[in-house]
Amino acid sequence: MDTTSSGGLDALTMLIGRNGLILATDAARVGLQRELRREFERKGLVRLRRGVYVLTTEWAALGADERYLRRIRAHAAVAEGPAVYSHVSAAALWGLPIVGAWPTEVHLTASAAAGGRSRPGVVRHSQEHSLDVMEHEGLRVTSVAATAVAMARMLRFGQAVAVMDKALHQPRAGDALTTREELEQAFAQLGRVPGRAAAGRALDFASPLSGSVGESISRAGIFLLGFLAPELQVPHWDQAGLIGYSDFFWPGIRTVGEFDGHGKYLRDEFTRGRPVAGIVIAEKVREDRLRALGLGVFRWDWPIATSLEALGALLTRNGVPRAR
Repeated sequence: MDTTSSGGLDALTMLIGRNGLILATDAARVGLQRELRREFERKGLVRLRRGVYVLTTEWAALGADERYLRRIRAHAAVAEGPAVYSHVSAAALWGLPIVGAWPTEVHLTASAAAGGRSRPGVVRHSQEHSLDVMEHEGLRVTSVAATAVAMARMLRFGQAVAVMDKALHQPRAGDALTTREELEQAFAQLGRVPGRAAAGRALDFASPLSGSVGESISRAGIFLLGFLAPELQVPHWDQAGLIGYSDFFWPGIRTVGEFDGHGKYLRDEFTRGRPVAGIVIAEKVREDRLRALGLGVFRWDWPIATSLEALGALLTRNGVPRAR
């Protein structure tokens, strides 16, 4: 079949599956092996792993989260046997956060008796205790609680808190991903393993009231620096009604702290279809109403949240006292 580049790509697009993947086995089944190889060489396709491709144009349009999810789906499409996705891969599937870049490797877990070892593109974890496995969106994956505990064993305190907070977070509409009881049960199943104490500290500190990863990282930093713990998601009212809920509030000094990550102005649950300019103006009005109540207000963003030195200096400047 002598096909032009566009014609070959058009033919291959007919093979795109539900997860946006093109499988070499499907191309071979309909006699499009040559077109598949040619389009990959011409960079019309990106190979996610041997035998699995995605359109370059689609890959370029995906965000980091979606790219990693696509890598997991690519592994599942050609896996030799049933796989249990765990650790960072399970975190991605459940919507648990990481700070920084997603890996390129897919993480799997099996019981110690099952054996197996890591190979390029796949990291295998062995667990002595029983696996808490669920089916989620067609894949076998460690439960939210087991995933959060496993991640907390290997992450720094602030990042582990962010994972635990997200797992427990109770949105104003909908249900939390898991419960504290389920997290405690998953923690109890660990036994004597490396990172157990770290996971326990993160679990003890976790709160369902944290509204974002940045808030969780900031709260962990406030604690590590020894400042007085703030109250979370406190409602504030004036004569016109509810002003809003503050990320952090120190009632003893009548001061509000707000984490302003850029994602705040992009997430659908925050914007509700409003333009960014309108949101910024509304935030300014909200802050003016808080100040009219006699409250101090200060804000910070990611560079400060992720720097203990910068966060400590900001808290000190705004009169937040030390707790110890």
